Order: sequence, then C-alpha cells, then structure tokens
Amino acid sequence: MALLETKDLSINFGGLWAVNGVDFEINSGEVVGLIGPNGSGKTTFLNLISGIYPATRGTAIFNGEDITKAKPFEIYNKGIARTYQSSRLCWDLSVADNVMIGLYKNQKSSLTQAVFRPGKVNRELADNLQEAMDMLCYFNPDLVDHRYDLTKNIPHIDRRRIEISRALVGQPKILLLDEPTAGLNDDETMSMMRDIGKIKEKIQDICIIIIEHDMKVMKEVPERIFVFNAGEKIAEGTYDDVVHDADVIRAYLGGAKA
Repeated sequence: MALLETKDLSINFGGLWAVNGVDFEINSGEVVGLIGPNGSGKTTFLNLISGIYPATRGTAIFNGEDITKAKPFEIYNKGIARTYQSSRLCWDLSVADNVMIGLYKNQKSSLTQAVFRPGKVNRELADNLQEAMDMLCYFNPDLVDHRYDLTKNIPHIDRRRIEISRALVGQPKILLLDEPTAGLNDDETMSMMRDIGKIKEKIQDICIIIIEHDMKVMKEVPERIFVFNAGEKIAEGTYDDVVHDADVIRAYLGGAKA
C-alpha cells in the first residue's frame, strides 16, 4: 500500500480547475519530483495534501487514513511537514526559536507547569534546543554558532536550511519541499542538492516530494517525476521518460520538439 495516495484530487477556484483529477502515489522511502510550467498546479497540489486548501473533489489517503478534510495542524501531527517557496520563517525570532517551532507537537509542559514547575519546563526547553541544534548541525555546523542571531540576518541559503530543519525536527514521514533552490545561485543549488541527499542518509524511510524548476535538480534528486500542466498530471516516470514525452514537450514549448 502506498504511504500517500490521491484519487481524482481536484480543486476549483471560481470556475477554474487549478488541480483536476490527479491520481498520485508515493511509497515509503521514495523521492519524487513535481515539474510543470508556472501556474500548472504543482504548489496547489501540495496545498491540498497539507490541508491548506480543501479539495473540491477526490480523496487523499495517508498511511491508510483519509486526510482529505483534515486541517493543516492535524496533517502535520500525522506526519506530513513542508517548506514553502516563499519563506515562512519568523524574521525577528532567533535561528534556534525558528527551528524549535517544529517541535510544538511534542511539547508536554502546560501553562500551569510553567508557573508551578518551572524546572521541568526548563529541562524540556533545553532538550528541545539540543534536538533542534542537532538537526541544524547536520546541514551546517556554522549555523549552530549563530543560533541566537535573528533569522533576518542569516544568508538566504541558510534560511532554506533552517526551514528544512524546522520541518524535520517533527519527525515527519513525508517532507514536502516547494522550490528549495529558489533564489540560489548555481553553487548554492549544488549545495542544497547535497543537503537533500543528507536527509535521505539521516532518515532513510522518509518520503520527499519536491517541486523544482531547475532541471539539474530534477535530473539528480528524484527517482520518479510527475509532470503537471493546466492543473492535470500529463506524464509520470523517470527523468529520461518525461523529458522525451511528447505531451511534456508541448506543455513547455507549445509544439513539437525541434
């Protein structure tokens, strides 16, 4: 059984089908890519999976459970975490605080304990900080030295690493990455590709769904690629399969391959 499966997943905005009839599945430990022209429905598809948008039609099944109508925090608690194309970091919080936000579902201390048992709360906070820094250190040990710096003062590529670390500390079964190399130069893109590889080394059974426009990333990172156009899935297969697919070529070039 697939870890995540969608059947006829669709959403309509004012008469426009932004995602229309998408059947999709990913198995434990797989890395798959989503590509397609701008506006083809890739991010909207992730928004449906993560509960940001309610589906107009169809179903999403995660780990044998129907999550189609689940709210974002419920889906996160079940084991699907994500990053965004546009950063959702809290600029005026420290690096450490931003990563520790991802541990909120593991928090055991209550407000009452914060008042009457501050020692217990402080121990839990210290444990959470250590866990957050261990994850961050895996990607860039230098960031640990800047853990109390404001995130707005951190270089762009390291902000991407902070976002990924925040998603991973919650121990998800599926990680959704929406254009993790957006705004990075070629050298930084290669570095980010290595970081994504590190995720699989650290958590071997994690699934990753990655949206990317950089075809170097799509050639090297995913095992399978799904191609979207006008809200529909038009192709699926290996990198070589999809780049030679006639429907894919028409979607990108508007006609036959020269």
